[in-house]
Amino acid sequence: MRTVIIIIVIIAHVLLNTACTRNTTNSDVPPYTKTTIAYKTIRGVDPNLLSLDVYYFGQSSAPKPVVIYVHGGGFAIGDKANSIQNKTSLFSSLGYIFVSINYRLSPAQPSNDTTRVMYPTHNNDVADAVQWVYANIAQYGGNPSQIALLGHSAGAHLVSLTGTSPLFLPTRSIALQVIRGVASIDTEGYDVAKQAREGNEVYLNAFGANPRIWAEASPINNLQAGMRYPRFFIAKRGTMNRIALADDFIAALERAGVSVSHITANQYDHEGINNAIGAPGETAVTEPLKAFFATCFQ
Repeated sequence: MRTVIIIIVIIAHVLLNTACTRNTTNSDVPPYTKTTIAYKTIRGVDPNLLSLDVYYFGQSSAPKPVVIYVHGGGFAIGDKANSIQNKTSLFSSLGYIFVSINYRLSPAQPSNDTTRVMYPTHNNDVADAVQWVYANIAQYGGNPSQIALLGHSAGAHLVSLTGTSPLFLPTRSIALQVIRGVASIDTEGYDVAKQAREGNEVYLNAFGANPRIWAEASPINNLQAGMRYPRFFIAKRGTMNRIALADDFIAALERAGVSVSHITANQYDHEGINNAIGAPGETAVTEPLKAFFATCFQ
């Protein structure tokens, strides 16, 4: 009987210590509260496409930095809830407010319908979402003077153009330099004109057939010396041609006097590099990205 009691005591002690360790670990990661908000309404448009999710901490004594995420999907598919579990874990651990946004989508199958959703609709939606965050995020404990953008694939094009074009944030009375940083993860969209001229159906579907529009929608064409832009982080991977597109944009940023950091992560495929952000134990993308945002929010 005494042996049984000793064993029970030992088991109870182990379980108690384990529970305490788990509680201590979990208490180091602030819990997020999630709320979904319509950043604008348009009659006949699915409200989900014009909504954003705010992940925040409730009451806080000090306003927190804000990361706005724009999903990918070839401008035609995807949702703000896709592939964000690792991101929410990462940004909550860093004490950042996290906002994931939706935008209207082009047809899932390539189309020549001139009334289809295409540029500049996606970009206008993103800019309106950023404007909403800038005007309202203080209510959720966020600091409107510490906002950075993060995008993957088509979303990487959208944040890159948002951070460089005079047609979106500045027309909403938000100077480009208000955005503290832009992190662009694996896109071919730095030079839309090149993609369209080569017959890339994703870009023809999303940007149409007008070469003037292609040039206007290309982040690489919007950079001007003497202008003030956010700092940039570029994550690149893939074929030599794909990496060269990113390198050309990096060089253009540097010529314009923009602070830019970049990594090459060919150990990942297109989806893998996005999923890697915040993944447990991942260092190749996550650590440089953390360092980038820390610099943005100094």
